[in-house]
Amino acid sequence: MKKNIFVFCTFLLSIFAMVSCDNATSVSEGYVQGLYTVDRNFLRPEMVDTFYKVDNMADFDLKNGDRVYLTLAYEVDNYYGASMAKYYIKSVEGKIPVSGLTAAGDVDEALYSSAILGFREKPKYGGIWFWNKYQNLNVVYYGNGTEGDFKLSPVGLSGDTLCFALNAKIEDGDEYMEQLLSFDVASVVESLPAEDATRLSQLDSISTKITLRWYDERNDTVKVMSPAAGKYKNPF
Repeated sequence: MKKNIFVFCTFLLSIFAMVSCDNATSVSEGYVQGLYTVDRNFLRPEMVDTFYKVDNMADFDLKNGDRVYLTLAYEVDNYYGASMAKYYIKSVEGKIPVSGLTAAGDVDEALYSSAILGFREKPKYGGIWFWNKYQNLNVVYYGNGTEGDFKLSPVGLSGDTLCFALNAKIEDGDEYMEQLLSFDVASVVESLPAEDATRLSQLDSISTKITLRWYDERNDTVKVMSPAAGKYKNPF
């Protein structure tokens, strides 16, 4: 009898050990870094039409509408799959200030007449991109260490391209600087004639074009350039 009880207990312990081992090895963990927009308790990744629910948003003092570079960690149960994955913020690398549009008539071009060197590529996103009503430009320029002041103004709709003008006020200096600009351009519709606003709403995809002053280092002169972003899903 004692022998049978010992065998039974040993059998139960073996089952417990197997279950514990399975549980310990059935979860895949990892993390991904990128730019996200806070939407209540969700994070919406840049350039990807999805969202992630996270439970520790309050730990990082993030508010609805914030755009942040962060590290998103995940735990995926290999049995239930990605649909049951758990997400949480591991770290926040920095918040990206968001500006609105400025009417062209409200820009003092005598003050906002600085030129930039161009754009620096951001991994996964590029140097200039448009996503979910945010126009983004990762600009580089020479300054004195103080970040430049940039204003984006609506110009109009040309075909399937929304046109803007970028004006900058940069303090003179010889320090090479990089600054990610993010503009909420949702209000651009209000600046368009009714006919263009209607046409914009009917487009499946759009491009954006930004006219700005560019410093040509080789020839030591300032030129006007109008870089265009690629085709993106129309959010309007």
